[in-house]
Amino acid sequence: MKKNIQLVIIDAQNDFCDLPEGYRPTIQGVKYTSSLPVTGAHQDCLRIARLINEGGAGITAIEAFMDTHQYLDMGHVSFWMDADGNALTEAARITLNDVIGKKYRPRMAGAMEKIVSYFAQLEAAGIGSISVWPVHCQIGSFGHNIHADILAACSAWESRQLKPVDYIRKGEDPWSEHYSALQAEVADPDKPSTLLRRASIDKYQSADLVLFTGEASSHCVSKTIWDAVNNLGIECREKMVVLTDCMSAIPGYEAKTQDTFNNLAAMGLRLVTSAEILPELMANK
Repeated sequence: MKKNIQLVIIDAQNDFCDLPEGYRPTIQGVKYTSSLPVTGAHQDCLRIARLINEGGAGITAIEAFMDTHQYLDMGHVSFWMDADGNALTEAARITLNDVIGKKYRPRMAGAMEKIVSYFAQLEAAGIGSISVWPVHCQIGSFGHNIHADILAACSAWESRQLKPVDYIRKGEDPWSEHYSALQAEVADPDKPSTLLRRASIDKYQSADLVLFTGEASSHCVSKTIWDAVNNLGIECREKMVVLTDCMSAIPGYEAKTQDTFNNLAAMGLRLVTSAEILPELMANK
């Protein structure tokens, strides 16, 4: 009997890819440069595309999550200014004490109460700070687009299988960070997009294998996998597969990411390469 194999692609978007010259268009006279390039991400995306092209007949469904932000987003430098009122230009880590002490302040008048409340909820969850990044994956931008080879592979898969790829935007709420593909850092009951994505959890629950890929392994991928682990039964862990050569860590987070994956492996998740999983896909026709 054919297995139900789910492929999960997390944030395989241009702004996270170290794209070579031929993949970088000129836009309004300026050569596109990725906002948050992850070293190795381009090659990761080529391997994901190859896996779909060669093993797609054995894949039951594909979810492609897309980090999706407004220009003004609390996780962007554009949202903040320093104590002197100057706009931030570099990535930073911000704590509640930084906000209360006005080391960093939101640029919008009247936003302070909402920001302090958000930080208080983070602290209650054991998270002491937020990371503020360059503007990335802005809605409508080239950086928001899925890597070209993955998009082409997904389109070909749709044509062959006569099924749609489920493209899912996450992170549209500018008032909450949203690393995990499955839920925001702080859930807002009035904003369904920040809540646990039960539809995906249900699909993983009924699958025989769930393959996790994407960028970056240190942040959005690992947080997604942890959310899957925490919301699925223990019996589901052995069917969760981390494709280690289809993701890369943000520089500086490599050791922490390896520790995370070692812990996941100890819990029963499989850590394999795309080449190692491909025969299982090809046999699942």
